This record gives sequence, structure tokens and C-alpha cells, in this order.
Amino acid sequence: MLNKKVTKRSKQMTNEGFTLVEVMIGMAIFLIGFLAVGSMQIAAINGNAGAREATEAATRATDQLETLIALPFESIDDGGPVTDPDGAYRVSWEVLDELESPSTVLPNTKTITVTVTWEQHGPRSFEVTYMKANNL
Repeated sequence: MLNKKVTKRSKQMTNEGFTLVEVMIGMAIFLIGFLAVGSMQIAAINGNAGAREATEAATRATDQLETLIALPFESIDDGGPVTDPDGAYRVSWEVLDELESPSTVLPNTKTITVTVTWEQHGPRSFEVTYMKANNL
């Protein structure tokens, strides 16, 4: 057998801490992460605002379309633009019958196209189209 010498090393307590360089590197890493989270939050807020605007435009377009669909067939005509009270959205609609629209192959129908435009975050628009038949 081999003889092994067991030595005991005593560990001394030292008063060493972090150096200034270590602290600065740690702060830089934290700051980069914090700025990344902040820019992500800004992008999320802008995305949510754009989605809210698109949802509002879609709601206004479908509301106007439902109003036009409820009218008697003969009284549906072009209209607009109608601006909401705060002036953010403009709603207009175009009505084409089978004589005005060569693409319409169905007799006794009108093609109703409602367009909503708004200017927040750049000019944008939403459009919905519906074909109403004359129930004779």
C-alpha cells in the first residue's frame, strides 16, 4: 500500500468583495436586459393600439352595413362620408346594382361596399362588401 499524507489546509477568511470592473459589467448586463424588456413593452403597446383601431373600424363598418341591409331594396343608395364625433373615422359606402357593376352576374342584386378610413398611425382603411338580393 501507498502511504498517503493527509494535510489539512486551513482556510482563512478574507475581506475581498467585488471589484469595480465586476460591478460595472454586471450593471451593463442588467441594463441591456432592462432596455430589451422596455422596447418589447413599447412594441406591445403600439401593437395593441393598432389592433384596437382595426377592431373599431371593423365594428363601424359592420354596423353601417347592417343598417343598409335593413333598408328596403329600392332605397339603398351611395352615401357618406360620415365622420364620427371625434373625427377619427370616416365611413362611406358605395352601392352598385347589376347595371352599374358588370362583374355582378346575379339579377336583382345590389353590391354594397362599406369603407372605413382613419389616420392614426398612418392612413389605413377597412372594407367590407355584401350582396343584397331583391326579395320579390
